[in-house]
Amino acid sequence: VGLMMWKFIEVVKPGGDNGTIKYYVGSWLLSPLILALSTRGSNDNLIAFFVFVSFYYLLKKQYVISGFFYGLAVHFKIYPIIYSIVLYFYIDCDQTLIEIGRRKQALFRRLFTRNRLVFTFVSASTFIGLTYYFYTVYGYEFLYEGYLYHFVRKDNRHNYSVYWYLIYHLYDEQASQLVSILLFIPQWGLIVAAGILFYYDVFFAVFIQTMIFVAFNKVCTGQYFLWYVTLAPLVYANSDLKKRPFLSAFVLLVYALGQIPFGYYAYKFEFLGENTLMDIQKYNYVWFACNI
Repeated sequence: VGLMMWKFIEVVKPGGDNGTIKYYVGSWLLSPLILALSTRGSNDNLIAFFVFVSFYYLLKKQYVISGFFYGLAVHFKIYPIIYSIVLYFYIDCDQTLIEIGRRKQALFRRLFTRNRLVFTFVSASTFIGLTYYFYTVYGYEFLYEGYLYHFVRKDNRHNYSVYWYLIYHLYDEQASQLVSILLFIPQWGLIVAAGILFYYDVFFAVFIQTMIFVAFNKVCTGQYFLWYVTLAPLVYANSDLKKRPFLSAFVLLVYALGQIPFGYYAYKFEFLGENTLMDIQKYNYVWFACNI
């Protein structure tokens, strides 16, 4: 993933010296968050690798290989499906119209192109083919545990989600299944909107989509942070934030400090047996605000 990140930053930051690129890649590669979550057994960096390879070949306009790795990424973990809107509209987008600010017109111009259809067909075929194969091996259990389960998932274990305490109290209620489904509406509404608004800047668009997906998800644990932290160096390298070091430092400080209260009260609950569930949820609202 670090090697792929290096290649991308060379693209988004043309003319950048190796020392600068080392800083961006190193900030991810040596991050305590990345190291801790990787060594505990989370396979999310493998998903990030497949996504990065797909992006790499997409930028090289090799849509068959790109589509294959995108379908593979979605098969391994379903969340990269949120990038489909961005990737579809980024392919063959009219850069001339975008540069003059006519982005809406560029969005719907040549809605179906050969390259878009090739990418869609290959990625969908890869995903469906792998799904069918494993269905023949494991049956309905595979479909449910891999995909269908996410639509009705209810997790009453404490986590960072702004919805956690609601789900905790409604866990055994009949209405909880409906609530679980309705919670997708704000999440997916914003994901689609972000994709349509920012598709022409592919790394920024998928970063925003991933932030929205995690912040508004029904369940949110530490490993979910990997999904957007891995994209952050690609966005920062091409951002005006790097010219404003104090603002950058402030953003990082808010992000880091926002997680501490949750960890403190979760520790008291798990290891000391104290009833701190309301405190956990109170700071989940703070963490949600930090993300927004």
